[in-house]
Amino acid sequence: MKKSETEISKPLFRLINKIIFLEKRNIFEYEGVKLFPSEVHILLYIEGGKSTNATNMSNKLGISKSAVSQTISRLEKKGVIVKDKDPYNKNELVITFTSFGQKAFGRYKKKQNQNRMHFDQYLNGLSDDDRGVIYRFLNEMEIVIDRLR
Repeated sequence: MKKSETEISKPLFRLINKIIFLEKRNIFEYEGVKLFPSEVHILLYIEGGKSTNATNMSNKLGISKSAVSQTISRLEKKGVIVKDKDPYNKNELVITFTSFGQKAFGRYKKKQNQNRMHFDQYLNGLSDDDRGVIYRFLNEMEIVIDRLR
């Protein structure tokens, strides 16, 4: 059964909207400290070992430099991270997880992995060809979305 571009894009946008709303409701709490989605996105970025230059972070995350700075300050106040100026590069920060931050973020990732298992179970039931099509589609959609910025 052939589907038009519109017939495919409508459920795609419904799915994107559901993911956005799910993400906004997803406040993680560990030992009384709440981590909001914007904070988790920064932590995921930092954990990935990427540059902690505010301009680079804002460009990659699609948010303003002031939002990056404010979020990093909130995380520091919550005791999740410690930030210092890089002694070798004044535009960079050295951001490290506190021991509390490591535990909290580890617990967050464990919860996310449990949630991801539901997707993995579905994908496991598909053929290799179907998984390949989905993989290529998702990668191409990421490129399309990056061009929209």
